[in-house]
Order: sequence, then C-alpha cells, then structure tokens
Amino acid sequence: MKKNSILKVVLLTILCVTLCTWIFTQISFSGQFAEGDRVQVGIFDLSSYMLDLFRYFPYILITTLSIGAFYGVAYRVPAYRQLLDEIVLKFKGKEKVFLVSTIVIISAIVSITGLSFGMLFVFPFVISVILLMGYNKLVAASCTVGSVMVGLMGTTVGSQSVTYINYILGTKTTSEMVTKVIILLIGIGLLAYHVISYANKTRNATDKVSELVPVVDEEVEEVTAKKTEFSIMKLFAKVTNKAKKPVKKETIKVEEKKSTKKAENKTSNKKATTTKKATAKKPAAKKKAPAKKTSSKRTRANDNKNSSVKVVKNTNKVSIWPFVVMFDLALVLLAIGTFDWAGIANAKWPAEMLKAIRDFEIGGFPILSKILGNADNLHEFGKWGLTLEIPTIICLATILIAFVYGIKFDKFIEGVIDGMKKAFMPAIVMFLTYLVLIIVTYHPFQLHIARFFLEMSKGLNVITMSIVAMFASLFNVDSIYVAQSTLPYATSVVNDTALNPVMAVLFQAIYGLTMLVAPTSAILVGTLAYLDIPYTQWIKHIWKLFVELLVVLIVIFFILTLV
Repeated sequence: MKKNSILKVVLLTILCVTLCTWIFTQISFSGQFAEGDRVQVGIFDLSSYMLDLFRYFPYILITTLSIGAFYGVAYRVPAYRQLLDEIVLKFKGKEKVFLVSTIVIISAIVSITGLSFGMLFVFPFVISVILLMGYNKLVAASCTVGSVMVGLMGTTVGSQSVTYINYILGTKTTSEMVTKVIILLIGIGLLAYHVISYANKTRNATDKVSELVPVVDEEVEEVTAKKTEFSIMKLFAKVTNKAKKPVKKETIKVEEKKSTKKAENKTSNKKATTTKKATAKKPAAKKKAPAKKTSSKRTRANDNKNSSVKVVKNTNKVSIWPFVVMFDLALVLLAIGTFDWAGIANAKWPAEMLKAIRDFEIGGFPILSKILGNADNLHEFGKWGLTLEIPTIICLATILIAFVYGIKFDKFIEGVIDGMKKAFMPAIVMFLTYLVLIIVTYHPFQLHIARFFLEMSKGLNVITMSIVAMFASLFNVDSIYVAQSTLPYATSVVNDTALNPVMAVLFQAIYGLTMLVAPTSAILVGTLAYLDIPYTQWIKHIWKLFVELLVVLIVIFFILTLV
C-alpha cells in the first residue's frame, strides 16, 4: 500500500477548495444575497490559516494524541492483551454476534449522546479485537466508522450534533422522532448486512496487522504480574473475597531463573544444580516451561507482518477486571458528559452536583474546587466537549491504569511516546480537514452551488436539497458550520415552516451519510490513516452501502413531504 495516501487525499482536497476561491466570487446571505469580488487564497494566506487552525481547533490534535497515549500505555499492560484474547476466545464461533453488537452499541451511543469524535477512544480496542478474530482492516473500519456515521444519520436525542440545525429551523430535538428512529434502525440493518457479507468472504485474510495488536514485552509482563499480584491486586482480591494463596517469592525467583535458562538454551552446571534443588520444593514449576515457548511463538507470529495474529491463551495471567472497570468508566463518563440532561430530560442534578463540588469545603477551604481547577473551566454533565473534558478524562484514565498495574515511570513515558507516534498521522490528517472549513469560512463561495440547485424548483425538493446538504457537509466538516452556512438560505426557499422538521432530519441524515465517504470527514480519514487503508480502496468497498442508504433516505424524505 502507498505510504501516506490519506494525507495526499486531504492535501489534494485542500488544493481543490483553494482553486474554488479563484473561480467563484464571495457570496453570503442575510435575508438577501450579497455578492462580492473574487478573493483568492494565496501561499501566505494558507500559512496564516494554519495559525488559525491551531488557534481554533487544537483540541483535534490534543484529543487524538491523548487517545494514542492511552493505548501506548495499554500496550504495556499485559491485562490489555489478555482482555483482547479472552474476548476473542469467548466469541469463538460467534464472531458475527460481536460484529453486529459492536455496530448496534456504537450507533446507539452516538445517536443518543451525540458523542461522535469522542468515540475514537474505543476504535483501537474494537479494531484489535476484530483483527484478532481473523477479519481484515476493511471490516474493522466499516464497524467503527460506519457505526458512528449511522448514529449521526439517525441522531435521536444526541443534541450536540444537531443543536444549530434545530436552532436555525426552530425545531426541537424530539421533532420527527419516529422518523429518526426508523433511519437509525435501517442504517444499522444495512451496515450490519454489508459488514457480515463482506466478512464472510474475506475471513482469515492476511493483512499486515501486527502493529495494531499489542504484543507485551516479556520483561514488562513478568514485572507487572508480580507487582499486580503482591500489591494492588492482592488488595482487590481481599475486598472481593477472591484472594488466591500467595506464591513464595523464592519460588518466583527460581521460575525466573528457569525461564532465563530456557531462553538461552544453555547455562552453567552450577545454575542447573540450584534450579533442580529449588524446583524440588515445588514440582509444578516444570509445567510452566512450555508456556514461555508458546509466548515466544506468539511474539514471532506478531512480528511477521505478512501473517495474521493468532490468539494464544496466556498462562502468566493477571487480573483484567481493573482495566475493564477503568476503560468502561471512562467511556461512560464521556457518554453521560455529552448527553444533554438539562435540555432533553429537564434534569437538574448535573448542575446541582457541580455546585456541590464547587461549594464543598474542609475547614473553610474549597478543596475539590481547587483540585479540579478554575470554576469557569468546570462544566456540568451535558456540556462536556472536546476542548477540555474529553481529553482530560482520557489522560486521567491513562495515568490511573499505569498506576494500578505498576508500570514504571520510564516505561510509562515510553508508552505515551510510542502511542503518540502511532496517532500522529491520524491526528495530522484529521487536523488538516478543518483547514477546508477555515478556507470556506473566510472565502464563502458555496452558496453559488446551493443557489444553482435550489433555484431549479420551488419549495422543498428533497433531491436538490439533499445535494445541497451534501456539498455543505463536504465543505464545512462540522455539522454546526453546515447549518450556519446553508440553512438560512434554504429556509428562504422553503417558505412552509411546517416542513422545517423534515429539513432538520434531512440535513442531519445527509450529513452523517456524506461523512461516510467525504475526504473532509475527520473520523473517516483518521481511521483510514490509522489502518493504512487507501482512500480509493475504501470508496470501492463502501459505495454500495452509500447508494443504498441514500436511496432509503430519499424515499423517506419524499414520504414525509407528502404526509
């Protein structure tokens, strides 16, 4: 596969949008059109816009790199690889159930909470499981990216992704709820059908996946296993009344010596005598030798980038449930933090809880408020975003996992750096997609395209309106700017306010669909860069699903206009 193919696609897209500023004049709409001169984007303009990119959208880089750091540390925790293997073994023979369940869960979370970009947090985990099951990278990309886009298409109460659409059109989040649920269910069904059909044809394909699946270093594994057993995990076991009989430190030292002998194949006679004498106290130690051999085979298999990674039962087990708890807790916090509790459920507890945290004092000192930081930087559940809370939660989860599993500081830093290196290219391509947004915002030309299509007919024409929504989604990247750039003019064309709920559903659904294929879709290009999938290969793979979903949406919109 070609290196950095996604980066080339994104750069080419930026070039095409730049050329549009040389072709079209500037145009805006505020009750009526105001057309200006051509204001072309030049070289130094692009340099200036790059600075604006860092000024307005640094959280794209920060969030992506924090996710990379999390998995860089997780790769050094034996429990993480053990968790992946146990999931694969548990779903052995039922892999389709896992694929469908993944699609349903991710789509539902996005639809209900509006957490779309933040779902990148679970992508590496889900991708590793799917690859370990023997599926190729296109299956992994379809399950992750496809699920998020289906969730956006069928957004139900996830107000974050449709706030400005509802604001401009004067609609509510609950408007056309039945239609939204139908779109969500149909989207999930079609995506699941295509994923399963393709997965059946390509099972056990040999993709280069070793870099996407953790292989725990044996030295780190031994140290972490001992620390976990004798410190933190021993405490956890006592709390849950599941403590195991501790192993003598002397025996562990003997087993370590024996493992070293097996790796080196030959040792001195003195060491052999010592090992034999110590092993007599615990004969069971002999049975552990084959486990090391199996582990080394697994490592060699993973190092071979042209072979699929195999799942092997790990005999040097550590408890996985602390990792599961912390991972799930982080995801739950992200989900409930972005769900609009006050707007949708009219709940007051998030604001009351935040006030209680701010006002909590010990000896007259607001301890929690000072620990968490400036009160202006604290947001209640329902108002969390990428600018602060999401990357902070991910960073805290990273530190906590390293602490619980006893990762040394130097290994922790190595993990953070390695993880950020893997996330660097995805972060860059996602970051650059927002340069397109900056260009079309400073040089507004897209209403020329919208006017061309919308003036073909009077009233709401679902086909031309869908085309306009596609172009708006392509140029504006984020649903907020999609609404701001196009909807004021679109509402002037459609004079019947009774159709505003239909337009709201149309724009949110078309936005999600467009992001499934657009080169300005940050989630898409970031995932393709992570998996090293060429953009053209993705389009060849996904175009049938795209067309089917588009046809379904057009039919639904036609029915809504007739009702």
